[in-house]
Amino acid sequence: MPELLDKLEESGLSPRAVLASLAALLLALILVILAFRQLKGGAGPEEVPGQEPEAPVLVTRQQIDALTYDDSTLGTVRWTLSGEQLEELNRVLYEYGITTAEDISQFLAQAAVESLGGSALTEWGDEAYFQDRGYTAGTRGAGYLHLTFGYGQMAFSTWLMKKYMPELADITYANPANHGREDISAAYYAALQTAANMGLDVSRYSRVVHDRRDPAETGYTTGADYIAEAFAWESAAYFWHISGVSGAFLNFPTSLNTDIASDIVGGSNWQSRREAYAAYYPVFAAEEEAAS
Repeated sequence: MPELLDKLEESGLSPRAVLASLAALLLALILVILAFRQLKGGAGPEEVPGQEPEAPVLVTRQQIDALTYDDSTLGTVRWTLSGEQLEELNRVLYEYGITTAEDISQFLAQAAVESLGGSALTEWGDEAYFQDRGYTAGTRGAGYLHLTFGYGQMAFSTWLMKKYMPELADITYANPANHGREDISAAYYAALQTAANMGLDVSRYSRVVHDRRDPAETGYTTGADYIAEAFAWESAAYFWHISGVSGAFLNFPTSLNTDIASDIVGGSNWQSRREAYAAYYPVFAAEEEAAS
């Protein structure tokens, strides 16, 4: 550096003047780069590799409030969703591809009748009632679409492990739509064994399957009660997705799609589901039209 300064002085150039010129040139270069990026739409935040984009708000609080209607059988139906539940709804709608006005309206119409607007996240009845229908209190309907049966819980648990644990991405998932109960059970227990061999804690997902032990003894809930507590919306979106409900719809908005969904979901009171859809679709269609 001293030799460089000596040469600059011998040439008659002031070191300070040279440094000032370089600083000005650097500043000008930075301004040109920023201007170029602005012309391309702005720099914006840098994307983190592997980071999921933030889910859009597909259902707003105002829309949820606007879904209150009077049903001919159920009386006044209104949603009771906390801020956290509404946020979770938007997440699963986006992640499971339920994003059009028709799909959202049909999905929420089924969920409204199944769960009475979120006030019945587990199926009502006593043990005799459940066993008469082929399941138990631990495997009764749970979530916004009342996911039911032990094999349904096992399939959902396997799905969650495969989806949320990168180490288990290659485990086998058996879809209840085209696999028998033995295949589903085998896939579930194979997933548990794989997780155990890898030293992974999958209790957050294995608790989806009902444990016959008394919760008072174990200190935690399982099965239907746990699904309602931890995966109420995700279990519904999961069922909608793996059952191919949206893919079975006609290519235009219609209450005929409501009947298609009701048949796949397997719920009763189809008229109430039609009335819910009739009340919901205009709310979401208006937003969709405004955005187009």
